[in-house]
Amino acid sequence: MAAGGGRSVAASVVGWIIVALIVYFAFGWIVGTLRFIVRIVVILVVLGALMALYLKLRGAD
Repeated sequence: MAAGGGRSVAASVVGWIIVALIVYFAFGWIVGTLRFIVRIVVILVVLGALMALYLKLRGAD
């Protein structure tokens, strides 16, 4: 009976390790995706601001 209980605990620990690894990689993927989206938005805003400034300064001549 003790061997069965030990096996059950080991199986439970291995299962939780698998779940933790899946959550870790999924969380990393989600954070990476959000960072990518934020980076694209920042780049587009900066480019838009630079274009607006260029057109404003060009029209002042």
